Amino acid sequence: MMQGNSSLFRTVVRTLQENGQDIMAPGVMIWRDHNVDIRTRSRLIVESNQKAIVRIQGQVAQVFEPGSYDLSTPNTPVATFFSRLGYGGNVPWTAEAIFFSLARFEARSNGVSQTAELIPLIYQVAYYFQITDPVKLLQAVQLNGVFYTVNDLSIYVSPIIDQSVSQVLNSVSIKDLYANLHKLSDSVSASLREVLNELGINLIISRIIRIEPEDETMRRIVQLTGMGIDMNTAIRARLSEIMALKSDPAATNMFLGTPYFNMYILPMGQLQQIQQENKGNNENK
Repeated sequence: MMQGNSSLFRTVVRTLQENGQDIMAPGVMIWRDHNVDIRTRSRLIVESNQKAIVRIQGQVAQVFEPGSYDLSTPNTPVATFFSRLGYGGNVPWTAEAIFFSLARFEARSNGVSQTAELIPLIYQVAYYFQITDPVKLLQAVQLNGVFYTVNDLSIYVSPIIDQSVSQVLNSVSIKDLYANLHKLSDSVSASLREVLNELGINLIISRIIRIEPEDETMRRIVQLTGMGIDMNTAIRARLSEIMALKSDPAATNMFLGTPYFNMYILPMGQLQQIQQENKGNNENK
């Protein structure tokens, strides 16, 4: 951001704007202020929940903790040359101020894996983290623009999460899925912690917040078996539910596991035979 009356001087470099809004909005991990007006004697202000890096001509010059600082450019022959031309030492170096949020962030990753029976499962992982080493993070990520967000990080680590989830799920049966959730959580946490540490980020906690069959019918059957219903009865119950939604009169018979005969679709000769047998039974009574 730029403050002051002259376009030749960069007076204040900070994330807080004149209208009171902070550029480091929720979900923003990194903001890069790249401007040729960042010069000697510019004032850098780092907020209490931030760290900042000043990079000059592509090199990290210094890491700044929360506080207020006066920036300076290197004392080189080039600077002396420009100062003789009337810049007073205020040489327009190619400099960047890169701000890092120290807030605790939450990210979520979704994906699809499968069990040992090749049953597709959808899952969602939530993880909470905090930046601890801005230099390491700056060197590891690719800034495409001025912002690096939680969504960018989530896209980066999603394949790693998918791999750790699949390593567990691919060898687990659907009936043993929920008994092995602790193995799944441990695998995801270990993979996340390793990759985030390489980025200069500390993993606070991660957890599996959703895992279930992708198919609605299979999902319903798993729910019913979780209530203590045996597998065969659960399958009949789900099929009965589908038939009932279609107003099929055989829905109850499907649930009970008994045959259903619709008298109105029997051949006429067979229908007459049944009627005569019923009439004879009534006369005998």
